Amino acid sequence: MLLSAFPEATSSFLPLLVVIALAALVPLLLGRFRSLTLPIMVGEILGGMVLGQSGLNWVPRHDPVLELLAEFGFVFLMFLAGMEVDLTALGANAAVRGQPARRGGHPLALAGLHFLATLALAAAVAFVIWRMGLARDLPLMALILSTTSLGVVVPVLKETGLIGGRYGQTLLLSALVADFVTMLFITVEVAVVSHGLTLDILLITGLFVVLFVLYRLGMWVVPVLSPLIEEMSHATAQAKVRLAFFLMFFFVVVAEFLGVEVILGAFLAGLLVALLLDPDDHALMHQLEATGYGFFIPIFFIMVGVRFDARAVFGSVQALALVGFLLVGAVLVKGVPAVLFRRAFSWRESAAAGALLSARLSLVIAAAQIGQDLGMLSETVVMAVILVAMVTVTAAPVVFTRLMGRTAPAGPRLPREPR
Repeated sequence: MLLSAFPEATSSFLPLLVVIALAALVPLLLGRFRSLTLPIMVGEILGGMVLGQSGLNWVPRHDPVLELLAEFGFVFLMFLAGMEVDLTALGANAAVRGQPARRGGHPLALAGLHFLATLALAAAVAFVIWRMGLARDLPLMALILSTTSLGVVVPVLKETGLIGGRYGQTLLLSALVADFVTMLFITVEVAVVSHGLTLDILLITGLFVVLFVLYRLGMWVVPVLSPLIEEMSHATAQAKVRLAFFLMFFFVVVAEFLGVEVILGAFLAGLLVALLLDPDDHALMHQLEATGYGFFIPIFFIMVGVRFDARAVFGSVQALALVGFLLVGAVLVKGVPAVLFRRAFSWRESAAAGALLSARLSLVIAAAQIGQDLGMLSETVVMAVILVAMVTVTAAPVVFTRLMGRTAPAGPRLPREPR
């Protein structure tokens, strides 16, 4: 009686039920067929493709509930990624406890060199596409090829148990630099093409001002309120979790107000929580990870697969011809610069790093769509970019896990200085 009185409400939750069922089924299937060595998120994307418009069409591409949850899942993923970054690893003497840092093994230096080399190679590939007349904006195409999916790198590093060591932090910083810098440059390029050169882009500094102010304030307030926060962190109050969510949404709203990407705000919020968190307090991280990876983040990855239109891509001969060129270029612009990682790691680790960093996902697809809307990229290039993103996001984690091992030991973590 109660359900029949609200037919619209019950029907709106049916697609969500299908997605949640898939999210619960994927880990079980991958656990049953361990020989596939597929990361869970890859299985979620492929499952979404099967249930979406490229397959059975059981899940609508545009569903208000799923769109909101998927967007929040991506924001949550960026928040957790921010919490994973250990800023003490950026110090000049950063090293894994018990293992002296090799010459040239500074994580941030390696990440910066890798991105600069990537950008140079991406510019060369973009120049060829520009000369073919398929892209009207060479800088935007180069930036699209330079992206790396932080949302893919973080779960894979966590799944393989590598995120805590120098190697994992170097890859994490490499993905962060690529995503952050390309996001900034794409924003500038689009702003210049759309409205001309203005000072609005400088508003992004407002987020960093907020981060600095809240960090300084937190360093004074947290020690004072710490006993009360600990007391109110029991099963029903969960004060720490609520404060973490407040900071995440606060930064997201500030980013929206400043006209900055909300995922940047979420990342900085996670970074702030990590800075203020007691290094020995792992309970909050575990609770947030359980919430994110247990519900919201799988919805995001599944919806990536649901929204992919395979028929639109394979229906264009020109797009298929371009896919091969873009795919090779996308791998080379990340794989060749990965030789720089040899300064600190083995050849196997360097090759695995190049493979994982070649994964692209949301940022590259969003940038390509923006370029098409503004007439900066042709429809053929956009379709090819989407397909390349799907191929790399599926293949890159598989290659990485095969090279590094699915259950690699976590290894020693980078030492954190007492705050």
